[in-house]
Order: sequence, then structure tokens, then C-alpha cells
Amino acid sequence: MTAVKQRLQYFDMLKGIAIFMVVMGHVLTFCVREIDRTPLFKFIGEVHMPLFFFISGWMTWRPEARGSGLAKRALQLLVPMVAMGMLWVWYFPHSGLESPLESTFSGFWTSTFKNGYWFTFVLFEIMVVYACVVPIVRKCRNLLTEILVYAAAWIVCVIVSALLAKSIIYNYLSLALVVGFFPVFVFGSMAHRHQDLFYRLCKSEWTTAALIIGGICMYMRCWSWEFPWLNVDMMLVVGIVLHISLAIVGVAVVKPWSEAAFGDGAPAGGRPMARMWAYLGRESLAIYLLHYFFLFPLGSARGLLSAMGLGFVPTFVFSAAIAAAIIGVVLCTNRVLQPSATLSWLMCGRLPSFVLKNRNTIKSCN
Repeated sequence: MTAVKQRLQYFDMLKGIAIFMVVMGHVLTFCVREIDRTPLFKFIGEVHMPLFFFISGWMTWRPEARGSGLAKRALQLLVPMVAMGMLWVWYFPHSGLESPLESTFSGFWTSTFKNGYWFTFVLFEIMVVYACVVPIVRKCRNLLTEILVYAAAWIVCVIVSALLAKSIIYNYLSLALVVGFFPVFVFGSMAHRHQDLFYRLCKSEWTTAALIIGGICMYMRCWSWEFPWLNVDMMLVVGIVLHISLAIVGVAVVKPWSEAAFGDGAPAGGRPMARMWAYLGRESLAIYLLHYFFLFPLGSARGLLSAMGLGFVPTFVFSAAIAAAIIGVVLCTNRVLQPSATLSWLMCGRLPSFVLKNRNTIKSCN
């Protein structure tokens, strides 16, 4: 198996682990409710989305590509987001759930988190900014100049966000999330462009440094009240450092696992555990779009988990078991929808054939 194929497998595995964590987090915050203070929930909340943005940035860098491909990205990301977001708002009152978000038709457009469907919206916005910057980046002759160009683009985003902070546009465009995740997205793009350097970094002692620094940043983000000297701007910087550290550690851990699971000497198709995570990664967009509809009230478990002090192990076992069941049902639903190109596109984010026929189409995220 070629190195390229192995690399794609480890990205699938990373996405599979991340989407499983997304569902675990939503089991705690939607199904059980009022136990968001558990260390597991804090940990999950800081880990999964940075990995998705990093991988998206890696996949977006294509030195041979012509044009930005934003039209196809809009069809893949925004159309399913609106379709499923509107359907979720209609379904939510019948779900029996208590949402921490504003699950209303107006809230879908005006709130930062878009009733939970913010990821595809923010990812597209970041890609728009990236499309404006990447023609300049392609002309950069060294890594330092490239970093400076991306940093300038990020600073512009920060300034625009600050100027619009008191306007309704700020929440409409989820600008706080764009500012927070743009750096790890472009880090993924740079890692792809300079992949030999990035892989050497992941195999060096810098990985240990990233693990230590990421752990410190994780603690500061999760228990910020213990650091009264941290202001909003410093927390933003801490978050960026954490996101980049997570990307480095994630690749350093999962890439060797992928190579061992799918490489020479492994069973045909890969080893079962790695194959499972890779499959979840390939279906991650469908899982993200569909899983809200299969969450269900589990308030009766709140007392039991609280009695165990909301410990990491009991909340992990509980949320992982429920998440596995929910994802199983989601995957079955995804399979049922596949024969219909329209439903598969609107509900699972799988682009229909009339979009994919262009040979220059950008690869699907899911």
C-alpha cells in the first residue's frame, strides 16, 4: 500500500475518533443535561472540532487545483446544513430533549451555534477567507513568508470580528468561531504543503513538547476560573496553541497505528479496530448531520452519574455506550438513504453525480 493511501486512512481514523467524540459530548449535554461540568465533557469539547478543521485544511490545499471550488463546497456544506437545520428545528419539540442551544427557526440564523449545525457553516466561511489568501500563499518562497501571510489574514478576521462584535452580524456569521478555528485550518494547509517537514516534526521530540504544552493549555481552557489573569484575548491564543498541539499529537499517534493496521502484514482491508474508525471517518459528515435526530432523553441517568462524582471513567463508559448505539442507528439510516441521490445529498452531505462529474471537483469531506 502506498504512503498516500496510508495517509488518507489515518485521516479517516482521526475523523472517526473525532465524530465519535462529538456524539459522546451530545449524549452528555443533550440527553442527560446538567452534567456539562464533568471533566470528560470539557475534554471532548476542546478536542474534536480542532481535528476536523485541521484535516479540512489539509484536504483543501491542492497545489494543482484551479479555482477555489467554493460553489461545490457550498453545495456540500451549506445546502445540507440548511436542510437538516430546518428539519431539526421542526423535530426538536417532539424529541423530548432539552437543548442548551436556541432551537428555533430564528435561532438557526441568528445564533452563533446554528442549533448545533455551526461546523459546516463556519468551515465554509473559513474556506472563503482561505480562497482569498491562497493565491498569495502560492507565490511565497519560504515557510516564514507563508506564515506571515496567513497571520495577516487572521488579524484582519480578528479586526473585523471586533468591529462587528456589537452588531447582529457578529452572531449571524459566527465570527467568534471563524476567528478561533481559522489558525488550525491553515495549519492543516501548511502541514500538507510542507508534509515532509510536518511528518519529521511528528516523529521528533516536538511531539512530546506538543503533548505537554497542549495539556497545559487544555487545563487552562477547561478550568479558566483558576487563572484570573487570563483575559479573552489570551484565552483565544491559548486555544490556538491547544488546537495546533492536538493536530500534531493526533497525527503522531494515529499515523503509525494506521500504517501498522493497513500496511504490509496486516489482514486484507486492515485490522478490525482501525477499519472501524476509518469507516466512521468516511461517514463523519453524514453522522454529524443525522445524529441529532436519534438523541433521546436520559435524565434518569443524571442522579447516578452525579452520585459517582461525574468521574471520567463512569461518564466515558456511559456516553460511549450510548453514542455507539446512536451511531449504529445513524449508519443504518444513512444506508437506507443512499439509493436516493437527493436525500443522500440533503441529509448526508453526499454530493450528487451532476456535481461530481467535473474532473476537477474537490474531494468530499465525508
